[in-house]
Amino acid sequence: MYSSEGQMDKDRAAKLLQSVEQDSLQMVKDSSGPRGLLTAVVAVSAVAFTLFQAYPPQAYWLALLYVPLILWYVFAQRGRAKPRAMINSPGVLAGAYTGYFFLALLLTNCLRFWEAARLEEILAKVLVTFISGMFLVTKTQTAYNRARVEDGNDHTL
Repeated sequence: MYSSEGQMDKDRAAKLLQSVEQDSLQMVKDSSGPRGLLTAVVAVSAVAFTLFQAYPPQAYWLALLYVPLILWYVFAQRGRAKPRAMINSPGVLAGAYTGYFFLALLLTNCLRFWEAARLEEILAKVLVTFISGMFLVTKTQTAYNRARVEDGNDHTL
């Protein structure tokens, strides 16, 4: 039979392990880029992708919208901890991370077949591109963060 003291030690150990897991996830999130930056990059990319196809000669100036985003990223990363390189981690290059990346490439190629000419079609294509792109980028970032936590746990053993 387990004593109440042994059960309390197990409960305390479980709480400490859960706390360590939450802290490591938080550290990984803190070392990555700001969430708003990711959303802004996906939004600008959705608009640029759609307008490059709808109005090719007039839409090339949209590439200049990436300049403030690059500056935002540079200034945001200055004060953050530098993420550890994951060169020796084959788990990052396999599984969900790679699957979502290739799904995003497939989505991009499939959206090229949607010819949007009218304003309503263009707005619908921007919306569909943004929502699906944001879903895939968020899933990819989550898989990458999870792989970084697992890699960090492997290095501590």
